[in-house]
Amino acid sequence: MRCIMLLWSIQHKRAYEKMEQTGVLRADKNFIATDWFENSYLWMAEQMKKRIGEPPESVIFPVWAWYQWEGMRKRPDMRVHGRNWGEKGTPVVLLTIEIPDNLVLLSDFDYWHCVLNDGEIIFPIDDSAVYSEEEKQKSWENIFDISCSFEDEVHPHLSTQATMWEIKREWVKKAEYFVAR
Repeated sequence: MRCIMLLWSIQHKRAYEKMEQTGVLRADKNFIATDWFENSYLWMAEQMKKRIGEPPESVIFPVWAWYQWEGMRKRPDMRVHGRNWGEKGTPVVLLTIEIPDNLVLLSDFDYWHCVLNDGEIIFPIDDSAVYSEEEKQKSWENIFDISCSFEDEVHPHLSTQATMWEIKREWVKKAEYFVAR
């Protein structure tokens, strides 16, 4: 039996409007800071292929959503999350979606930043150690331990992100409009 997962995705209004027309929202490379993040996003895409299957034709990058923010399974507070979505006044949409869980890959939001910054997630932590590129990239798979069980770490404010290849219009249960602050 397939389970349904409740997620929240923050998108630009234009992306949402395009989804309304086409029936599907997919990541657009033009809106990804590829100068900084392309290698990390491509690594995540490879992990998604291994863990949830191949993307639809011509899809390269994942769509991002929230599963949990700071230890709570609740809708993101747009007073906080409405920032950094473009220039002040940029229209954004918070989508509440229900998606089959086999189409979603969950990962730790904080440790994802080690991947973005080309760091390692190796335990026990040894700041003096030098790791090979292969060891470092293998360590990135620790982001998928969303219980944060490394070295008995206590993480009461765990934030968990979700990636998927696309969001289908029929998965959207609610769309709320906001402006970037």
